[in-house]
Amino acid sequence: MRDLPFIRAVYLEIDAGLEAERSAARASEDSHAVDRIEQKQRINDQAYFVLCWGQLETAIDDTCRAAIRKRRASGNWTVRRAWDLYNPDEDRLSGLRFEDRTALVLDRSAGAGSAWARVMTYYALRNQIAHGGLQAERIDVDEVVQEFFQIQASLHS
Repeated sequence: MRDLPFIRAVYLEIDAGLEAERSAARASEDSHAVDRIEQKQRINDQAYFVLCWGQLETAIDDTCRAAIRKRRASGNWTVRRAWDLYNPDEDRLSGLRFEDRTALVLDRSAGAGSAWARVMTYYALRNQIAHGGLQAERIDVDEVVQEFFQIQASLHS
């Protein structure tokens, strides 16, 4: 997630420019321009959300790879036995679905509000946006970035 602060900074810069344009359009009472700029802001939010998501997904995948390597290196077969099924060097981590990769590094059973549950909520949003389901509402990208760093702090290898 080393690029996340820079992505956030670029987002904030662009969003500030769009906000200035929107304020000017409101001041001139140009409702069509206001609507167009607000649409740009929603699209910009969603585009940057997907960029930010990629950073979190990479952090989850990297932590999952580290967990697999750590357990596979154990001399104790009872620790190693299930982990031997996964190859951390494969691009798709032995075909593990994202939900399963996440469950290997976050507690799936922790319940509502847990890091795992928040990741799954963001994953559903990411999938919706990435597959053409644009949101009608804005996304608070700054808040998302902060939450992604909190989630990253919860990852366990």
